[in-house]
This record gives sequence, structure tokens and C-alpha cells, in this order.
Amino acid sequence: MSNNLNLLTISQFIGNPDSSLDKDIVILLDEFSGEIVNLKKQDTSVPNGKYLSFIKANSDGSVAYYKRVVTNDISINIAKVYGDGNTDDSAEIQLLINEMEPGQVLNLENKRYMLYAPLIINKAIKIIGSSTKSREDRPPFLITHNNDGIIINNSGTVLEGFSIYNVSSYTTTPNNFTGIKVNGAQNYHIYDILLKNITIMGYQTALEVNYLWSSQIQTLKTSDCQVGILVKGLSVNNEISNNTSISIDQLTPNNELVDIIGSKGIWFDGTTSKEGWRIIDTFIFNVYEAIYAEKTSHVNVLNSMIDFCRHIGIVLAEDCNNWNINSNYIALSHPGYGVSLANDVQGSQFTRGNKIIDNDILIYEHSQEDETSIGINIVGKGSLYDDVRGNSIKNFKVHDIRALEGLKTTISNNKCLSEIEPNIVSNFITNDNLGTVYYQNLNDSLHLGKVKITYADAYPTTSSSQWKRGDIILNVGPAVDAPIGWVNTTDGTNTWKPFGIITA
Repeated sequence: MSNNLNLLTISQFIGNPDSSLDKDIVILLDEFSGEIVNLKKQDTSVPNGKYLSFIKANSDGSVAYYKRVVTNDISINIAKVYGDGNTDDSAEIQLLINEMEPGQVLNLENKRYMLYAPLIINKAIKIIGSSTKSREDRPPFLITHNNDGIIINNSGTVLEGFSIYNVSSYTTTPNNFTGIKVNGAQNYHIYDILLKNITIMGYQTALEVNYLWSSQIQTLKTSDCQVGILVKGLSVNNEISNNTSISIDQLTPNNELVDIIGSKGIWFDGTTSKEGWRIIDTFIFNVYEAIYAEKTSHVNVLNSMIDFCRHIGIVLAEDCNNWNINSNYIALSHPGYGVSLANDVQGSQFTRGNKIIDNDILIYEHSQEDETSIGINIVGKGSLYDDVRGNSIKNFKVHDIRALEGLKTTISNNKCLSEIEPNIVSNFITNDNLGTVYYQNLNDSLHLGKVKITYADAYPTTSSSQWKRGDIILNVGPAVDAPIGWVNTTDGTNTWKPFGIITA
């Protein structure tokens, strides 16, 4: 084959055994893309390929090695792909990826590629798309034929600006496939992965990361999956941010949202410890549990929206400490918990507890029988020293805030707006909460600045450093000629004096 410039195609040149054709630079025609390209002769051997590297065997016994000269992004059009959304393109795309060198960029162009097998990435390359939608109802690029999508086995990989979805949506026909999987291991952590402006639809798990370190997930959009992001292995110091959107979006014929029991927006699994994650500007919609975590500590959840959550907004289960849940909107559509701290594993003496600060937590009006809904629910012997401060909580039917006794929870400055009584159940409660406070036992106390108020049927007979001058004990058994309570008049050796004698 030749064109009007009498150029050989790449395959014609490589298949010609005439050694006299071998030049340092050879100008040829790419039979797949129609582009004029240069092949450069190599001084050392290269692997034999189909698109980027070539071995030319000559009749005189000599061998010439050539590489395609790449000056810009590599267009997927140089491969023998159809891009019609029906014909299997996976083998040819995989050949092209295998021939790419670290640092090179593969441009998918604006077509739709069917994958009958997952793409395996074993080097630090970048795959990009145009980030535009096709004329059809879904954005372009990669379609899996009921199989996994992309498997990343190397640090430094970048995926940006394209969509990947399965031909049969999980919410229509459940499957066990994963859209994109980052495959680190215990002895090989994967670093510097960037997933940006990616849409993943129709898998059991949209994105699974294993032993991922120092990487970023930005502007990720998932839908029609059971799990949005599954975090496994010792995954440390990563970020989910920039308007990442995770949703189920399954509707009935009457356009009603459907429960996907067990669905999770972000799931930190409990097989291995994880820490140091940042979840910022993330939208999680219509999932059963928006964020579920085990064995995960030092996490910031900031400026995010959890809406139409079907059961629990944020769950901190076993061995979760030092979370900062700050300035988020959390709304439930069904009875459940806005935030549930259910850690039953006691941490070290340095564990400072979790902070739940300045969140707007509510439950929408619903017709279901509701005997369970609690805005912030803190249980488990490991949920110690938590700080619940400045939250606005509304429409819950059981409690706005509940912390079981003995957990040393500090609850202050909250607006508990549900029409229930009591709104707040716990100890270490300060006086500046809006809502009805219920004290559970003698260890509960109300702190007015430096003064502590509690209750008992008598003042303590043994001195204790916990009591300061001005502390008050209210009498739980008031009677005529008995005091309303007792006030401590000294520090150190406690001196209790009765006040407010009740007259007949």
C-alpha cells in the first residue's frame, strides 16, 4: 500500500526483508490512523510490537530495531480499534498500552470502546479523554462486557476525563465486577495515583483501592453501583475531593428511589488499619450507609453533603479514632442515625476521641414507623473523649444526641431542634446546648464555666481533687427541712455546706 507520496505503510516496511531500506529515520504511513509517521532506528534491541516498537528481520540475516517517534499524546487511533461500542477492542488497546513507555499519554479520542477483558496497566502512564458526552445518553469511551474495567498495578498512573461503565447495570442485574481497581500489596504500596474527572457506572464496586498511598481521587462520579469507593489494605494519606459524587440512582417505574440494602458510598474495610484520609467537597446520595469505616483513624470529613441516606450517614465502627467530621450536611430519608460512633475497641492513652463539629444533621419527614432515629449516636467502650459541638440537629424521633454513660463525651453549643424530650442524653454536658438534657447518673454533671453541678442524695464524705470551690450537688430527695443541695466552700479538703432549706 502507498499513498500519492509513494510511502510504505508501517507493516509493509517492517515486513520487507530488504536491508537497503533501513535508514536512521524512515517516513511511513500509519495504515490505521492514516497519519504520516517517523520510525527511528534504535542502537539497542526493543521488544517486537505492533504500534510503537518494531523488529525488522532482513534476508541478509541482519536485524533492525525501530521505534515510532512520539512528539505529543499517543492517539488511540493508531491502534486497530473500532470504537463503535459493540466490537471488542480490549486486545488491541492492551497491546498499545503494553508498548507505551512510562510518562507517555494515551488519548482515547471521542469514541466508545467495548472491552471484553479488563485493561491491565503495569507502568506509570496517563490515559485521558475529552470529558465530553456523546450524542447518546451516556458519556463516551470504555464499556465493559460484564467484566472488570481497569486494573492498575503500578505507581504514578493517571486516569482523567472519561467514563467507564458496564453493559448491564448493577442496579438492574447485580454483578461482582469492579470498574477501576488499584492493586497495591502489603510489600508493594502504590503511590501517586491520580483519578480525575472519571465517571464509573454499573458495577458492584465502582473504585477499589488496595494499599494506596499519597494519591488523589478528584471529581469522581459513580452511579448504579453497590459500593462507590472501597478502601482496602494499609491505605494511607489519600484524598477524595473536588465535588466527587457517589450515588445509587435506582428508580422504580414510578420514579421512586429504591433501597440497595448494604450499599455504601465510601467503605473503609476492616481487614487492615488505614489512616490519614481527607474527604472534602464530596456528595453522597441515596445509599444505605454513606461512609462506613473500620480500623481507620485520623480522617477529616469536611464540607461534604450526604443526602437521602437510607440508614446511617457516617458509621465509625471497630477501632476508629481521631476523626474530624466538620461542617457537613447529613440528611436521612429513613429512620436511622446521622452519625454513629460504635467503636468497641479501646485505643491507647493518646487517643483523643473524635470531633463532630458544626454539622447540619436532619431527617426528612417520612411515613415509616420510627423508633430508632437518633442524630448523633455514640456507643461502644472505645468511643471515648468524643467532642460533639456546634451541630444543628432536627426532626429526629428518639434523641438528637445520645452518648452512653462512662464514655466521657463532651457535648456543647448544639442546637437540638427535634420536638422530643429529652433531646440530649449523656454526661459532660455544658449548659449552652439548646434542647432538653437528661442526666443518667451521679457521674453526669453540668459545667458552668469553672463550676460543676451534679446531683445525689448526699454530699460525698471523702475528699477528692475532682471537687472545686463552688461546685454544687443537688439533692435528689428533697423534703421539708432538708436542703435543696450542698455547695463546696473549699478546694483540696472538700467542705460541703447545705443551702436552700425547704420550709413547710
